Amino acid sequence: MKMMTALALVLASAPAAYAAGMHENESFIQQVGSTNHANVSQTKGNNNQATAQTGQANSVQSTQASGSRFTDNSANVQVGNVNTAQITQNKGNNNQSTFQVGRANGVTTTQTGKLVNGENNSGNIQVGEFNSANTTQKNSAPNSQATGVDYSNNSFSAQFGSSMTTVKQTGGQNNQGTYQVGTGNLAFTTQSDKAITDAKHSPVGGANTSFTGQFGDSNQVNATQTTADASAHEGGGFANGYGNTSAAFQYGTGNKAVIDQKASAKGTEFSANPGTFNASGTMQAGYENTLSVTQGGNTAGNFGATPADQAANDTNASYVGQVGAKNDAVVNQTNGANTQATFQNGYDNTATIGQKTKALGTGDGANNAMTAQFGVKNVATVTQSMAVPLALGENNSFVTQIGGSNVVNATQTTGQQAMAGNNNQYAMQVGYANSAKVTQSTGSNVTNTSFTAQFGAHNQATVVQK
Repeated sequence: MKMMTALALVLASAPAAYAAGMHENESFIQQVGSTNHANVSQTKGNNNQATAQTGQANSVQSTQASGSRFTDNSANVQVGNVNTAQITQNKGNNNQSTFQVGRANGVTTTQTGKLVNGENNSGNIQVGEFNSANTTQKNSAPNSQATGVDYSNNSFSAQFGSSMTTVKQTGGQNNQGTYQVGTGNLAFTTQSDKAITDAKHSPVGGANTSFTGQFGDSNQVNATQTTADASAHEGGGFANGYGNTSAAFQYGTGNKAVIDQKASAKGTEFSANPGTFNASGTMQAGYENTLSVTQGGNTAGNFGATPADQAANDTNASYVGQVGAKNDAVVNQTNGANTQATFQNGYDNTATIGQKTKALGTGDGANNAMTAQFGVKNVATVTQSMAVPLALGENNSFVTQIGGSNVVNATQTTGQQAMAGNNNQYAMQVGYANSAKVTQSTGSNVTNTSFTAQFGAHNQATVVQK
């Protein structure tokens, strides 16, 4: 109780010291055991650090360099043996806390604050053996004219077992959470935000948010999210970048998820196009499931009568749920207003979805794909491409397979000159060894519609429309 009270008093003293104009450095260290080491270096004032160690051969190295106007706060608790914590914070407005229980756990945190009103916040909890957490955060302005923003980077990692997480966040408005239970789980998160659009901006905000939950052994998640504003290369055109949101849950052994989302605006020679909003949700249960989701692109503008309509037209959304073994799903969406949902339950299922809007961008056009596979060795490949020069057009595909050895390939396109082209495809297969192939291509003001339903065994259907 005395130890925790002392920790609280040291960290709570920072606001009071600042209010009094004292600009002092404060440090508290308590060690119980043998061969424990604590090395603390604080310069330029308003630095506060507290360390409590219980056990053997625990080590804390804390380096903080703030200034008279800013504050760095650090708290470290180690219970066990051979735990290490290396903390480096400079330029102020950095806050970090580390709690380690067990053996040979390691935390490395580096934070740099470059905003007067912004913050970097990092928290790590490690319980077990050989857990590793590396966090690097740098808070900086989105551009040279927006130094007064109050954007913050926030990172929290909790590890129970023996796992590794690496987090790197630059800019501001980056938020990440990682929760790992098991052995040999890996989580890599890299987020960069250079958008002036705040998180509450309409139609969509400019923040990066990532959450990873891993329960089992040898699971891996890679999440890379980027957003930035852009200006025209010539002239005064300017466009906002928007936000990315990602959540990945993995239960089992040997699951892998790679998520790459970009919401950045794009500057051309004389104009600039705004970014998109990307949202991804992934759940994998079983073993050796593999998922890759790539969403991004930039639009031709914010179309829609209301902010809600604009947000819908600027949004890429993807959900994939895999339960079983050796399931594989690859999702690739560009521009905005693409919507995809995939659910696979069984063994050795494969789903590949590619949706792309091009020409002038999105607007009222949308690609939508829904794929559900139940059984063994099902394969579904959906490729949709749409050109919307007048912000009109849509591709829709729905595939459901129940049984074994089912294959569906659907390709839908609208030409570059299509003013209002609609492709609609629906296929449902129940049984064994079913195969369906659908290819549709439209011209101006032309609609292709295909419906395929097969029940039984050894069925085959091929549809080609142009």
